[in-house]
Amino acid sequence: MEKRGGWDFKYTTRDIVIIAVIAAIAGVVNTGVGNIWYLANSSLGPLGGALLQGAFMWAYILVMWLVRRPGAALFLGLIETAVELLLGNAAGVGTLGWGLFQGLGVEMVMAICGYRKFGLLPALMAGAAASQFGTVWTAILFGWDPSTAKDIWMAMPINLVSGLVISGLLGYYLSQALAKTGLIRSAQ
Repeated sequence: MEKRGGWDFKYTTRDIVIIAVIAAIAGVVNTGVGNIWYLANSSLGPLGGALLQGAFMWAYILVMWLVRRPGAALFLGLIETAVELLLGNAAGVGTLGWGLFQGLGVEMVMAICGYRKFGLLPALMAGAAASQFGTVWTAILFGWDPSTAKDIWMAMPINLVSGLVISGLLGYYLSQALAKTGLIRSAQ
């Protein structure tokens, strides 16, 4: 079995196909979830959006655990949000910022792990980091002023837990389940 991980940038055709397929699926799913997020955010403010923020990054964790190459989460994020843009995400071109920021959040955690640790704890941390990085982009995109919007500061811990629990756990367990099916060779 091929040993994967580390600072290996040699993407295979298999890696690229996995990223593209998961990005397309996540783009469709996240477009629907995004509509619910906009409703929660507009009616409850940043606290409502924070509860659901963690529902968007599961695919970043999934693809990183399957492909195990530096940049996989970032590529996934940009393709996934491009699909959302094409499907009519209300944020328009600004949607691409979430792909960039959330992908960078996962990449940061994996870089700290040397792209070699693919257990539950790194998945949880990557989900939390992606969620917080996504919040930074949300604040930039919607012009939230942290000096006057106390809701943003109250939303950050909720957002952190949401990313950790929803995206971290979901992405990790989806990768484990896919590896067990044999449909996608385990990258371990």
